[in-house]
Amino acid sequence: MTRYHEDGRAKPAVAIASMIDTTSFDVPWSLSEELTTMVVKRIADTKSIFVQSIDDFSSSKNPFAQDLSWTKHEFAGQEFVVFMELVQHDLIPAAKGKKKPSSTQEAANNLNMAVRLRVIDLRGHTPKIVLQELVKESYYIPRSLLPTDYNRTTWGSEDYRASPMGIAHAQLAQEISARLNDYILLAKSR
Repeated sequence: MTRYHEDGRAKPAVAIASMIDTTSFDVPWSLSEELTTMVVKRIADTKSIFVQSIDDFSSSKNPFAQDLSWTKHEFAGQEFVVFMELVQHDLIPAAKGKKKPSSTQEAANNLNMAVRLRVIDLRGHTPKIVLQELVKESYYIPRSLLPTDYNRTTWGSEDYRASPMGIAHAQLAQEISARLNDYILLAKSR
């Protein structure tokens, strides 16, 4: 990934912090690492943004608080910084809330996910929020699909990518990366 477009213009320099996972969804890998990796890859693949993944930042700082002054020092050399927080990741019966669910709905599930996004513009004298949004996705998992054992079908495998959770996570990462890409490019043009 190069810092400049072919015509010599600089791409927006963006630091993407590892996603904070405040859910208690249990899988044998890190949902934070999985989703962060997918979002970073999708944004980098657009070749319109110079993206840098940041594994750790000062954990004593709350990236969703009002005081953002610390971001100028912590992410020096970057034009923008992205913070993400996985706030929901629940497998809920699809029939929940229905008065009279059909037999197929009784065994089907919805994978409900929500990620809080915050993009901070570091170019000015003081950091400025250019995007703050909650991205929600719900992925219907039909009854016909056999339950997947995620202790055997783990993140990174071909089987996982074709699994209901793998597909749902790919869709969520696509939605997040599209939102981030659009807002960062818009902010850069101003």
